[in-house]
Amino acid sequence: MNDRLQKTRQWLLNWWKASSTSQKLRLGVVLALLLAVVGVAWGMIANPNYQPLYTNLNPAAAGQITAQLTQMKIPYQLSSQGRTVSVPKSDVNQVRVTLADQNIPSSGTVGLPKPLTFSLGETNQEIQLSQLVNIEATLQQTINTIKGIKSSRVLINEPSPSLFGESQNHPTASVFVSLIPGDTLSPGQVRGIMNLVSHSVSGLAVSSVTVVDQSGNVLSAGLSSSSAAGQISGLTAAELADQTSVDNQISQNVTTMLQQMLGPGAAVVRVNAALNFNQSTVRTTTYGKNALASQQVQTKTTSQAAGTAAQAGAGGNTPVYPTGGIAGPSKSSSSTTVSHYLVNTTKTNQTVQPGSITRLTIAVVVDKHLTPAQTTSIKNLVSAAAGVNPARGDQVIVAGQAFNRAAVNSAVQAMNKAAAAETLRRYILLGLAVVAGLILLLWIRRMAKKMSLRPALAPAGNSLPSLDDGPRLSVADLLNEMRQSKEPTMADAAKMHLDQLVKSDPEGVARMLRAWIQEEQG
Repeated sequence: MNDRLQKTRQWLLNWWKASSTSQKLRLGVVLALLLAVVGVAWGMIANPNYQPLYTNLNPAAAGQITAQLTQMKIPYQLSSQGRTVSVPKSDVNQVRVTLADQNIPSSGTVGLPKPLTFSLGETNQEIQLSQLVNIEATLQQTINTIKGIKSSRVLINEPSPSLFGESQNHPTASVFVSLIPGDTLSPGQVRGIMNLVSHSVSGLAVSSVTVVDQSGNVLSAGLSSSSAAGQISGLTAAELADQTSVDNQISQNVTTMLQQMLGPGAAVVRVNAALNFNQSTVRTTTYGKNALASQQVQTKTTSQAAGTAAQAGAGGNTPVYPTGGIAGPSKSSSSTTVSHYLVNTTKTNQTVQPGSITRLTIAVVVDKHLTPAQTTSIKNLVSAAAGVNPARGDQVIVAGQAFNRAAVNSAVQAMNKAAAAETLRRYILLGLAVVAGLILLLWIRRMAKKMSLRPALAPAGNSLPSLDDGPRLSVADLLNEMRQSKEPTMADAAKMHLDQLVKSDPEGVARMLRAWIQEEQG
């Protein structure tokens, strides 16, 4: 093996020395092109597909993120003048969760405008206008740090005071936000922007702040305290938020249970919980057993002197005139017992806090047709998981119907098509690299054949004839033979030349010898 390598190395060196300058240049160009094609193909196949992690960052936030990514040993790329940080596609979700857990980027990275400077001679109106512009710039930079917002513009309209006093008009504000493609703002984020702007301007109400996105959608519609939903249900925004939170919590509990039983995406749950936001106090009095506390006995004695005895009954009420004898004296006595009892009494005052559920309605739709037994089983499980109380009028409805998955199937087909296109692109690049390699190998082989067919160069000063009838030797064998042979003398060269002439033209040699002999004899 070592001898073969040594021979190959020696052959390459000899071939390189024997090649012309143009051949060396052509070989260098081909090698450079091959290396470029292989490098590009390998980079596109082996390098990870980078996707943006955060965009529209200020330098401080970008520095926080890149420093943490360096500690996590995750490769990243900076683009858009350092405002966009990209990481491999497979690490995007995990990196976002990890950075969010560490509060990166933090809100402290928000830059503030420079302090205001006023010159002598400026009017109050000019000073107020400068302060208003400064507030707008501060609000814009603060709103830009909210996740999902690419850029923003804040406009505040403060009415000018009237001639005879302050104007009765109230200030208003409008916020234009440009969202990152694919991101949306939640109602809580929009409400936070409205509160942020309203509390930054004196006399500006939350309902007077309008938030609009780049598509012209009014994001602040229905989010003020006097929203349409609140007017329909009679609840305030805070009460609606509490009711929505209860609905979402119960819906999540039921959904997770059904996912374990039916599979992910096999059921849709909707919950409507009616809450009582009135605070009330309940007073309860409980009476226990009675107990004898004291007892009094009262005795009364009555004495009557002698007189006419009256007949009992109706006759006693009829006046009778005495006709004869006189009745003797009488004496009577009576006793009365008075008892005092104490009753065990318990009084309870209970304050019922607002937010209790007065009625619960749950609707469940399953992505298949259900038998009556399956419907009853799912209904019982949902009732137990949600804490349904039939006594207060709670209701659970379960229905089975196949879902319409046209949109999902279309999205899956689009994803599969994109994945197939990416795979085809990689295969094409790999095929181009293989073809370029084969072309280079064929070119090198062709050049090697040309070098092996070249005749050996004769030593300087000697003119050796070519041996057409003898066997052809390779360049390596010829070099080895020349290395092993000694340097021929002039006699050896003449002898070799004479032998070659005898073999090639014997008649001419015979005539030349005959001529030499005749010259010597004459």
